[in-house]
Amino acid sequence: MSLNVLMYHEFREPGELDSTQPSPISVEQQYQDALPTVLFSYLDDFKAQMNYLKTEGYHTLTLREIKDFYEKGVELPEKSVLLTFDDAFQSVYKYVYPILKDYEFHAVCFVVLGWLSQEIQLFDPKKSIVMSRQELKKMQDVFEFANHTTHLHMRHKNGTTEMQLTSLQELKEDLAKCGKYVDVPDVFAYPFGIYQSTDVKRLAESGIHYAFTTFPGVNTNKTPLLELHRDTVALGCTMEEFKTIIKRV
Repeated sequence: MSLNVLMYHEFREPGELDSTQPSPISVEQQYQDALPTVLFSYLDDFKAQMNYLKTEGYHTLTLREIKDFYEKGVELPEKSVLLTFDDAFQSVYKYVYPILKDYEFHAVCFVVLGWLSQEIQLFDPKKSIVMSRQELKKMQDVFEFANHTTHLHMRHKNGTTEMQLTSLQELKEDLAKCGKYVDVPDVFAYPFGIYQSTDVKRLAESGIHYAFTTFPGVNTNKTPLLELHRDTVALGCTMEEFKTIIKRV
């Protein structure tokens, strides 16, 4: 039995996105960065992908089902996939949430608690704006929320992340704070997908039991639980490419 996990970030109508330029992020925390356009999806492509999953009878997994698979040996449905969305960008609320709700699909959002705004912001397709706490709460009938740190989702010029540079005690406190807010505190996604073996050990010591990377491939019952694979559904992903990812075993 194998497990496919899909990773998404941002969504745009075709005319809304300049694919030649990264998108500046806008977050509550004092942090400046830009999201590569490869991490976007065109809305029409996403609709087609979800329609394919629905038409083909795929089951969208919950984190409870993932845990039961690994901890209790409960088999997953033959056609199943875990849908994950990182960082809680506004476009997920604006575009994705209604589609998933219509299809009665389930999904996971990895939340950077310190990035959530206190007030709802106007949607601006020229920026990657993280949603408000109010918007996130409205998605609870479709999404469950997991840990993506509170204030440690920051990238440094030397290629490291704030999560890697902080002390173990500070890491524990940061993850615990986010954990009190999200639904599933012990399930984590590495910021920017960056990690080393020491980070895996520190996560285990901080009470994280499952962690998702950005390395592609299927997961089996032998995949390390703190190094689970995810396939990025990149900008311009064709249906044939999408089918190849989904049917990979």
